[in-house]
Amino acid sequence: MGVIIFYLPYDEMGVAFVASKKVGKAVLRNRAKRILRVVFSSLSDTLLVGKYIFVAKSEFKNLDYLTFRKNIIWGLKKLKCLDSHV
Repeated sequence: MGVIIFYLPYDEMGVAFVASKKVGKAVLRNRAKRILRVVFSSLSDTLLVGKYIFVAKSEFKNLDYLTFRKNIIWGLKKLKCLDSHV
């Protein structure tokens, strides 16, 4: 999947992006966080309000952007914090 998503319902929106050294060197970690930010901002209108933590996993470097985005959408739907018709 390439990412672990944590969600906690809350009365205001909060988000954190994490990529450990297991993902790779600094360039790969920064790329992972940058892509997570882009995907989150593109979906933020359809997300429920709450606290989100996205943790990039080491499989991130094997995935292209569209597959990574699809996996994030699938994970958010499983957590029931994303509108189902996205």
